[in-house]
Amino acid sequence: MKAQVRAVYTIDMDQIERHEPADLRHFRIWVRAMVGPEGTDGEESFDISVCTPSWLDDECRRNGFVVGRHQLVVERFDAAYIKKVIIDLVEACEGETWQGVAERLSRIGFWEFEDYKRLGSHS
Repeated sequence: MKAQVRAVYTIDMDQIERHEPADLRHFRIWVRAMVGPEGTDGEESFDISVCTPSWLDDECRRNGFVVGRHQLVVERFDAAYIKKVIIDLVEACEGETWQGVAERLSRIGFWEFEDYKRLGSHS
């Protein structure tokens, strides 16, 4: 089973192509990839922090650290490039089941069901 990107938006569900930060080389935005199993209906969200090294540097200086999970670091803001990188990373994920694929995808972006526990589960 393979992952297929249905859409890539900002976290506010705006088209990423319509977003442009004030400084193309110093920014952070949250991007949401809507992803589902290839060839089927349905999708789930995966949120990714996209930023530049200078933004990370400023945050590290301000706070003393930066937690790097679910981050994509790019040299500058380029909506088409960011979208392509996310699509390429996501669509390279495969697994035996959608659960397995989604767990792999959750290394790239925060999966909406990442810490979800099924009712009746004792684990």
